Amino acid sequence: MRTPIRLLNRHKLLAIAAVALAALVVGPVSSGAAVAPFSETGGQVAATASTKVVPNVVGKTAYVAKNTLKKGGLGYAYSAPKGSFVVLSKDWTVTKQSPKASARVKAGTKVKLTVVKTASLHSASPTPATPAAPAMSPSQLQAVMAAKAYLSSGMGFSRQGLIDQLTSSYGNGFPVADATLAVDSLNPDWNAQAVVAAKAYMSSGQGFSHDSLLDQLTSPYGNNFTPEQAAYAVGQVGL
Repeated sequence: MRTPIRLLNRHKLLAIAAVALAALVVGPVSSGAAVAPFSETGGQVAATASTKVVPNVVGKTAYVAKNTLKKGGLGYAYSAPKGSFVVLSKDWTVTKQSPKASARVKAGTKVKLTVVKTASLHSASPTPATPAAPAMSPSQLQAVMAAKAYLSSGMGFSRQGLIDQLTSSYGNGFPVADATLAVDSLNPDWNAQAVVAAKAYMSSGQGFSHDSLLDQLTSPYGNNFTPEQAAYAVGQVGL
């Protein structure tokens, strides 16, 4: 007596048929073969994305930097100081970038650009420090003290006349270098000193004309002022 064949229901039969049809259409796939994924628009894409070398844009304007990155297949994102926004990219300068120059990244990667207003870079430039004056020796300090006393004596000294007084053996006898340094460190108004000398001569009772006072003020045996300083002083006393 034969064993009765058990009939499959309609749903199971349809499932078996679908599996068999798929096997015929696709074909066998070996266990070692890798199937490339499909893009949303159809077609296979590369398994590894292309890479780009990040260019160096530090020091360039934000405008130039963004165009350089775009040409290189990369994106960009500005990072401005808090509360600031990049409106005109030509007015901003890149001070830092991330990733750094020469790094290899995926195409389309956004490079972070730290930017500041270009105008602020110029205004923030440090002013070169003025070199400190060398310390004076005791002799030079004493020469400065003597020079101040002569300038405030009411006699009126020219630069050369004061140096001569400080170095003369009948005056203070300082070395020429010390006397010169002392006089130049004070930098007095020589025109004003010429006026002081002119007024002293005018009140001396000797009587001076325009030319004689001019000669006295410019003479190496007198005050040794420059012609310009003497002319200024003579004009100031009304001659």
